[in-house]
Amino acid sequence: MAEPWGYPEDPYDALGVSPLADAEQIHRAYRLQARRYHPDTNPGDPEAARRFAELTTAYELLRDDARRRGYDLRRAVAHGPRAARSAPGPTGNTSVRGPDARPSHHVRETLTSAPRTSGDELAVVRTLAKVGVVFVIVVALAILAMSLRQPPACGPTTGQPCRVVESPAGG
Repeated sequence: MAEPWGYPEDPYDALGVSPLADAEQIHRAYRLQARRYHPDTNPGDPEAARRFAELTTAYELLRDDARRRGYDLRRAVAHGPRAARSAPGPTGNTSVRGPDARPSHHVRETLTSAPRTSGDELAVVRTLAKVGVVFVIVVALAILAMSLRQPPACGPTTGQPCRVVESPAGG
């Protein structure tokens, strides 16, 4: 049965390894299977030649990190989250998830996402309350600063005339 990505079967199943297998495990599994199904050890057996070609295709896909990562993504989309790796594999790909996977804990806002409606009114009220509190604090600090400054020694508010001090140079 052909899979949606164009390979005859799952490369992990073809090599007999887990999707969590590292590069060394994949290489060992390929070498073992390739020796078993190589056309030189099975002359005239078309099934062995077909199996060897399948193993080689699977190994070529899984040994290249970029191709393996792309395959894992297509596999997760086609078969859902159960087909995806549950832990970061040797390619470091942790974002392999299917359409039914749990949502990420990271908040991502996109231009295509619908605007939030629930809680918007409450957020506006909270913001206005914060601005109001900051304004009251600033006004209170200004009043406190004005009340703590020294009153002028002379002027129209004190009723005492201010004296003009002449410069010592006599000018």
